[in-house]
Amino acid sequence: MIIFDDLPSAIEETRWIPPIYKGLKWTKMVYMNKSYAMATYPTSGYMAAFISGSNHNIAFFNEEASISAEKANETFTLVSFTACAAWNDNLHLTIVGYRNSTQVNTHTSILLFGKPQIILLQWQNIDKIVFQPTGDTAHLENREAASDTHCILTQLIVNELA
Repeated sequence: MIIFDDLPSAIEETRWIPPIYKGLKWTKMVYMNKSYAMATYPTSGYMAAFISGSNHNIAFFNEEASISAEKANETFTLVSFTACAAWNDNLHLTIVGYRNSTQVNTHTSILLFGKPQIILLQWQNIDKIVFQPTGDTAHLENREAASDTHCILTQLIVNELA
């Protein structure tokens, strides 16, 4: 289970997830600490994404982001992940799984503002996952971020690399 709590402290800012983290390549994903979120975005969906007493960091992205195997010919299983929208409702999150540059899986979920949901996939033998957030509806309490497609990941369950 990846919950991002072992990443370097990001109490005063957001930071990029390192290019290699947990044996995987991470592209265009950022993380933030709960203290920073509370001080900077107290009415956002970020606050609901922190699992009570469990995690201190969350990951997020607002455009296409990906996770892939670090080495050629490695594969992994994406069991599940927990996600929600940071600012808006009806955020469409399309997840695509690849093996050897060939699309082998696709799934779209509709995420709501501040309501984490578990997305169970059980995708085996993949070497890349692409996350693409699109389309959303302004959440009544957050009209100022009406065009913001931030998607939050609180945890991922990935089986060992093979």
